[in-house]
Amino acid sequence: MADNGTGRKPPLRPRYRPPEPERPATRPASVWVVALLLVLFGALGAVIGALVVEDAVSHGEEARVVAAGVFAMLLAGTQVVAGVGVFVGWAQGRVLAMLVCVANVVLVILAAATDRLGSGQSWLAVAFYGALLFGLAGPKSTPGAASATS
Repeated sequence: MADNGTGRKPPLRPRYRPPEPERPATRPASVWVVALLLVLFGALGAVIGALVVEDAVSHGEEARVVAAGVFAMLLAGTQVVAGVGVFVGWAQGRVLAMLVCVANVVLVILAAATDRLGSGQSWLAVAFYGALLFGLAGPKSTPGAASATS
């Protein structure tokens, strides 16, 4: 290395670390609403799924009906976890919430295509989960982005 004529090595430059955005003191209202709706409808779905499983088992329904109820409970439980993750500011919670919303939209479309769900119900569900996806895609739902834009 060059000694610049002084006989000493030049000092090392510090490593560059990108600055981490400050976490906002309060969560934006859109994050509160999206997280609350995810948790509320996830808990409702888990309760309804448990009732479906209990009823299917007590009436001796086919195994596929019980499996559908268990799948509904798991999806609803995942939705609750995603809602809590969105509220806390967990980046993977936002991704998980978006995946759950997309899964629900796909399942609603499949149910409507097989005449398992009425037209009004399917449009309402697609609109609801589409609105949640829109809220999750906004910049204020990511941790630290609210303070970076303001």
